[in-house]
Amino acid sequence: LRDRGDHTLLGIGISCYVEITASSPGGEFGSVELGRDGRARVTSGATPAGQGHDTTWSMIVADCTGIPLDMIDVIHGDTDQVPRGGLTVGSRSVQLGGSALAHASTKLVDAARHVAAERLEANEADIVLDADLAVFHVVGSPAISLSWSDLAAGLDEPLYEFDDFTSETPTFPSGAHVAVVEVDRHTGATKLRRMIAVDDAGTLLNPLIAEGQVHGGLAQGIAQVLLERIVYDEDGNLLTSNFMDYQVISAAELPSFEVLHLETPTWANELGAKGIGESGTIGAIPAVYNAVIDALAPTGITHMETPLTSDRIWAAIAAVS
Repeated sequence: LRDRGDHTLLGIGISCYVEITASSPGGEFGSVELGRDGRARVTSGATPAGQGHDTTWSMIVADCTGIPLDMIDVIHGDTDQVPRGGLTVGSRSVQLGGSALAHASTKLVDAARHVAAERLEANEADIVLDADLAVFHVVGSPAISLSWSDLAAGLDEPLYEFDDFTSETPTFPSGAHVAVVEVDRHTGATKLRRMIAVDDAGTLLNPLIAEGQVHGGLAQGIAQVLLERIVYDEDGNLLTSNFMDYQVISAAELPSFEVLHLETPTWANELGAKGIGESGTIGAIPAVYNAVIDALAPTGITHMETPLTSDRIWAAIAAVS
């Protein structure tokens, strides 16, 4: 396209990043309670806003205890029931809140083993949990066992365990993103053809949620580069005060994202998890910007202010023509 002077300019942009997550001070609270109805009541100090905490918390507790997902209730954001909590910021929730729940779940298993030992008239050290079947039995004698519901039925008080987890160090997710764009030299219009993201956020507890986090971040980063702009007039009045004037991106302007994950566990928490909530945005912004500037290279343009809207690109091309 470049060699024949086509009106469509092709550009490829690459970005590599290392970010820091879970760097904010303080830890996170988590608790697990086995009620006499056999249900697990999970409370977390981390309050979600669409990140999928409820599902992830349930998965962590289920993995540690064997309690079925449909027998786990998650509570957050209720100061009557959650005694304390930290912040849902900095891609820290799974690392801190998830680790707190993993520790609390392990403590709950130990407490349940003590109860099972009394019921089975065995030494507590000989009691094991079969997490696949969610039952306790004497080691080597699985025929006689107690389920979580069996244990709960005879309790005078619910079994309750909690943990306040604080990481000794933040974690450092990393990745590389590639964007491919086409820019119309006559109109300045930009078309994003491909968006490839490879991210390493440590162990992924729920790959589907992690991919959703990346998809949302990519869309946000792409929009920041190509569309979103706050404009004031000379008197300080906001001109982009509604979604007619303030442009936001939609699926119609985006390709199908190509998302890949590497999983290098961190030693900072037993889950091996790093943050992924901001990875898409961090990688997309420079990748898309570099792709557009690469497309404009034949015109002599080497730098532009964002957002790279069609009118700005058209004006920049006209200025150097």
